Amino acid sequence: MRRVVIGVVAVAITAWAGSAGVRAQGDGGYKLVPNWPTLPAGMWFGLKDAPPPPAERDALAAARRARGQMGGGGAAPTTQPGISGLAIDQHDKIYVFNRGPKPVMVFDTAGTLVMSGGDLEYNGKTINKDWEHSGGVDWEGNVYIIERDAHRIVKVTPKMDRFLMQIGTTMEKGNDATHLDLPSGIAILKNGNIVVTDGYGNNRVILYDKAGKFIKQVGKGAGGPADKGTGPGEWVLPHKIAVDAQENLYIIDRENKRLQVFDKNLNYQREIKNEWNPWDVHISRKGTEGVGFIADHLLERVHKFSLKDGKILATWGSQGLGPNQFDWVHGIVVDSKGAVYAADTYGQRIQKFVPAGTSF
Repeated sequence: MRRVVIGVVAVAITAWAGSAGVRAQGDGGYKLVPNWPTLPAGMWFGLKDAPPPPAERDALAAARRARGQMGGGGAAPTTQPGISGLAIDQHDKIYVFNRGPKPVMVFDTAGTLVMSGGDLEYNGKTINKDWEHSGGVDWEGNVYIIERDAHRIVKVTPKMDRFLMQIGTTMEKGNDATHLDLPSGIAILKNGNIVVTDGYGNNRVILYDKAGKFIKQVGKGAGGPADKGTGPGEWVLPHKIAVDAQENLYIIDRENKRLQVFDKNLNYQREIKNEWNPWDVHISRKGTEGVGFIADHLLERVHKFSLKDGKILATWGSQGLGPNQFDWVHGIVVDSKGAVYAADTYGQRIQKFVPAGTSF
């Protein structure tokens, strides 16, 4: 990494689970692992040189809006560099989906780069790393890459050297069984079924079988761009997904600032609301600990929370580029030993945190 990361800052917040107020406990109880990971020469996340600071980015965005250039699939989208998402496999390898030289970089828990790829031509098209948007790893080690602005998700072999399957139609958007519109997140169940949040254009969550065949969707009306809602099974930008041991799905409804919980067949169960703006959510592969982790854009924080009632159990982080700070925190995973990995977009880095009192 080009920045040195040391120390820990913690904050406490007041949060709500459903309609009941609860208070965050303690100061987080996590410590930063310094200088994690180790990047080889010539490798970085996003831009080789750091992106502009927030004030300059806001001014550039205002100028684009004045010209009618909104991004997100419209005219001349502007690159948001850095890390767009994280995934972790059953062997604790961390997959970093980023907008740098190698779209997918894989690390072990010690922070050593063990594999990189995702830059090949898959199904007739090379991945546009500028608008890659996260991905996933199934229980057989196959990798799924969300190429958001191409409206497709590609499944490739564990070595990322061969194309296996595609969901969505390349460069064609829509909201039928064979099209997506700016997809955002993915989860792969143990039987191979695939759950996709089709969220930046459409407002729906889709269940596919292992072969990529459409099974069902959840959304208001047809789940198209105009089909926004606040009720159960309705969305305003469904974003990313976590899965527990029973394969319940914890799905971020980003602009409604909540999680909606469904069973593995996409049947609605309940919602979890807090004082947050969740951008990513993760539960360990084992999934039996009863806790999840949120990457919260509201004040650039990480939360540990109870899956049962949404109670905030720990919180740490703040806005910035220093140790234990985030600039657009957009990815989070936890490994089998309880270490938490949080990554940001404009910060162009991933930081590892371990429970206090444990070694790293």
